[in-house]
Parts: sequence; C-alpha cells; structure tokens
Amino acid sequence: MTKLKLLAGAVMAATTFAAGAANAALVFVGSWDVYDAGAPAWSEAGQTGPLAYTGQEAAALLFGGNAADYVISTAGNQVANVNFQAWYDVIGVGGSQFAQGYSAKYLGQYYGPTSDGYCCVNDDGLHAASAYVRDNLEGDNAINYAFREDGVAPVPEPASWALMISGFGMAGAMVRRRKAALA
Repeated sequence: MTKLKLLAGAVMAATTFAAGAANAALVFVGSWDVYDAGAPAWSEAGQTGPLAYTGQEAAALLFGGNAADYVISTAGNQVANVNFQAWYDVIGVGGSQFAQGYSAKYLGQYYGPTSDGYCCVNDDGLHAASAYVRDNLEGDNAINYAFREDGVAPVPEPASWALMISGFGMAGAMVRRRKAALA
C-alpha cells in the first residue's frame, strides 16, 4: 500500500510540474482607446461601415500576432486585475463593456450598416460593435489593456521538485526490488 502511495505521489508531482510549465505568465504589451485617431471612422466606409474588431482582434491588429494570443482587460495594466473584458463602441448606442471576444458584426465583419443611419442591427438582431472605431466614444477614455503570454514557464516550487524527485527515486527502488526478487 505504501508503494502505491509513493507512486501516486510521484505521478501527481510530475503532473503538477507539467501543468505549471504549460501556464506561461501574462505580460502587459500595450493599450488603446476605442476611439483612436488611427481607428477607422464609422461613416467613411460606405453602406456596411468599416471592419469591426473584437477586443482580441483589435490587440492583434495593433500589436501583431493572432487574436487568440491576447487577453484583454478594462481594469488597467496590472496582471492581477485582468478581467477578460473590453470596451466596445456599439453603433447607435455608445460605449459598453463585453467579453474580450464579443462579436456583433454586420454581415459577420462590419461596424454597420451605415446606409440606414446609425440605428440599425446586424444579422442577429444586435447593434454592431467594435473595440476599435471612431464613433461615439471620443474623449470617454474607453481604454483596453492587452496582455500576452510571455512564453516563459513559471519556476516550479521547491516542494514540487522534492516531491517529484523522491517519487521518481521510490519508483526506481521498486523496480530494482522487483528485478532482485525475480533473479
């Protein structure tokens, strides 16, 4: 029974170590105001309006990489405060906070339609929204903060190392005993 507990401890330590290595730390990479001078203007792209962006898509556009590489927050540039939310400008409505990957786009990609003024809805019956567009939020400081995994795994705790090493040592001792008993 003791051997089984030791083997279970070794497996648990190895699993904990592997899980820790897979969870890289988040690093703040930058921020943007939804109403940015470089953002597309809602009225300058014809009947469909400009392209609309989720919070993560806007971060990828501004800082490079893929949308899935980013975590967005509205609560500042500290990792401890990440809330997985983003500010969006909603056509005909104004600023709102939604999930970082919230997508309400006209025809699946636009901040519009603008052909019916600014009171229209997308194919799902929702007002189109974008985390990067010049529309209602000028001067409102609707700032989104982008974080990215830094690719460096956290260092395992000393207790995890000790448990893992002792567990592997015990597993090795069990193998040696079995070989000696068979000889």
